[in-house]
Amino acid sequence: MSDDVCLDTSDGAVWTITLNRPQAMNAITMSMAARLQEILADAATDKNARCLVITGAGEGAFSAGFDIKEMADFDNEAMRDAFVQRDPLFKAIALHPLPIIAAVNGKAFGAGALIAAASDFRIAGPNAEFKVTAVNYGSANATWSLPRLVGLSRATHILMTGRIVKASEGLMMGLFDEIANAAALDAALELAAQIASKPVSAIRAIKALTNRSMNRDIDTAWQAEFDHVHEQLSSSDGGGEEIFDTFLSKKK
Repeated sequence: MSDDVCLDTSDGAVWTITLNRPQAMNAITMSMAARLQEILADAATDKNARCLVITGAGEGAFSAGFDIKEMADFDNEAMRDAFVQRDPLFKAIALHPLPIIAAVNGKAFGAGALIAAASDFRIAGPNAEFKVTAVNYGSANATWSLPRLVGLSRATHILMTGRIVKASEGLMMGLFDEIANAAALDAALELAAQIASKPVSAIRAIKALTNRSMNRDIDTAWQAEFDHVHEQLSSSDGGGEEIFDTFLSKKK
């Protein structure tokens, strides 16, 4: 299990998580999904972590989805239990206090697409492909995440047809933030390093405030930001003084 999800924390600030089953297009098993949730929980409380990058081993796939061979013998109860155990992974990615970058190095199908859609940024390799497969078996996925990225009409079209979105189209519609010239992971790590160089308090606040702003009117969203900054500046531990000292030192 540990070999199927590789974690590299050697950078300290940037954690690189690799789905490591290239022979199975990095299909995600139950144990892999559990391990991913463990890593996310650890990163949320690690004092050095600043940004997470998720990618797939090899060149063919980010992840082709949950492992259908593992699920082949599941009865209805087992399938329901698997859903209950695995599906919170996507919410944990979206609501994680640290930014998460998906380095989509190939096919992101099924659960692979759901991980990518839940992430904060998606860097595509030249051969990246995105497909949400749930409609093909009479269900629904990414209804809460994809519309935030590409808009309601485009998201509904992608989800209802179950079609493949390739890298160039995904960039045009806002699904992908960038198409890397070569390795998606290299471009993702470059972005992660830029983010990791910023104060972690600012990065955490930006993620939380922007996510919440999607369901707020302008007045409420402005007030949330105002309250956050005001609390910082009024902090008894010198938070406001520290902010302005940093600002003034950079101006000099």
